[in-house]
Amino acid sequence: MKLKQDKIIGEVRADLALQIEMAKEEGTKVVGCLCSYFPQEMALAAGAISVGLCGTTDEPIAAAEKILPADQCPVVKATYGPAVSDTCLLFPLADCIVGETTCDGRKKMYELLARAKPMHVMELPQMPDEREALVHWTAELRKVKVFIEEHVGDRITDESLRQVIGQMNRERALLTEIHRCRKVHPPPITGLDLIELSTMFYFSVDRSDFAQRLTVVLEELRRRIREKEFACSPEAPRILWTGLGNSLGCDKVLRLVEECGGVVVCQEGCGGITRIEDMVDEEKDPIEAIAERYLRVTCSCMTPNTRRFEDIDRLISEYNVQGVIDLTWQFCHTFNIESYRVGELVKGKYGLPFLHVVTDFSQSDIGQLRVRVEGFLEQITLGNRDASHRCAQC
Repeated sequence: MKLKQDKIIGEVRADLALQIEMAKEEGTKVVGCLCSYFPQEMALAAGAISVGLCGTTDEPIAAAEKILPADQCPVVKATYGPAVSDTCLLFPLADCIVGETTCDGRKKMYELLARAKPMHVMELPQMPDEREALVHWTAELRKVKVFIEEHVGDRITDESLRQVIGQMNRERALLTEIHRCRKVHPPPITGLDLIELSTMFYFSVDRSDFAQRLTVVLEELRRRIREKEFACSPEAPRILWTGLGNSLGCDKVLRLVEECGGVVVCQEGCGGITRIEDMVDEEKDPIEAIAERYLRVTCSCMTPNTRRFEDIDRLISEYNVQGVIDLTWQFCHTFNIESYRVGELVKGKYGLPFLHVVTDFSQSDIGQLRVRVEGFLEQITLGNRDASHRCAQC
């Protein structure tokens, strides 16, 4: 089930590019998306392929920095780079792109990205608890519906939306159960292996094949649990990963954690369980139901971002977490500031070790990060030994 070590993100994308090229020869259109706020149901209901174009590798950044400031979030630069270079096989295949106003860097970069492809930017309300926010976001979904219809050529009907909502909810249910298998101690799969598998599966054109692959993985994980075939030692510290950096290609810190003896048993945020377990209500008007679901995404651009802290609180208990790592990309001010509150929750309520890492996509700080990660894991190990010693004296 594990990908070979040489199955890098570039090869996965090359496989997908070939699938997309074959589909486009048959007349299928491609909608590029850039964020967890993008309602994939809209593209799929129009008969299009939805493909993620958000940058997750260091390669395109040099080209982007010829135009964008160097002191800019690496995701912004890595996303823009393919528009001015040939570093991504997927970008040229997109017929149109949809973005969202999540942060200042992204929305200004989109003004330049729109020169390369037809682009629609959804205005994301950033006070999600206000009643007007849902009204506004629902209107934005109706606008993007028109944009996708114009560039794909097919109408998006309530019937097609309901079919796709049901399909994606079934996929989310399978993915949720896969993630929940990691509640077992020790877990049947490492965090890095799950990200590799998720990347391979997400980069798939055939949705029925995607669901079938998820079913096979879930069955295999359940078999491993029954037969006690675990992915690591019982002594491996159980880590909750929050913030950013959950994607193959920009996973250097997560890789370090597991190389140094820890195991990531839960991921919150983009690419994590909280983006998966939330279903679209199949009983409501489809556009309104989609709007409600995607407005619940807990990006740090939201204020107050209450739901994120409720999620972290819940996940620490549900996954029996022993330490929390919060990762922020350089120059991402909202996640950087919000990390203070994450640390307050982790240390104040649970008394757990907490590590906040600020980095970029490069490997230049890997040695320094390794020292910090090793110290963090040692803190957990010593705490576990002290707890065992106290219990032995009781």
